[in-house]
Amino acid sequence: MTLSKKIEQALQDELKQENIKTVIEIAEFLKFKETQQQWNKINESEPKYITETERAKLNDLKSKGEFVEQRDLLDELGIHEDEI
Repeated sequence: MTLSKKIEQALQDELKQENIKTVIEIAEFLKFKETQQQWNKINESEPKYITETERAKLNDLKSKGEFVEQRDLLDELGIHEDEI
């Protein structure tokens, strides 16, 4: 059964308790798909903003498990924790 048919059936059944749960699950799924599409757009546009050298450095850091501590990053940017 297609997604639209499931929603239609749930609404025709006058939203019984079990159908309310189904509609909520469908809505959560659609929200997930929308969020996933946004992340896909971000990932596709990444090469425009990150050079190959930067990407290689990031991949190297990820593979070594070396990550920047939030406090160190804030200090480097001149931002105090209480300003967040």
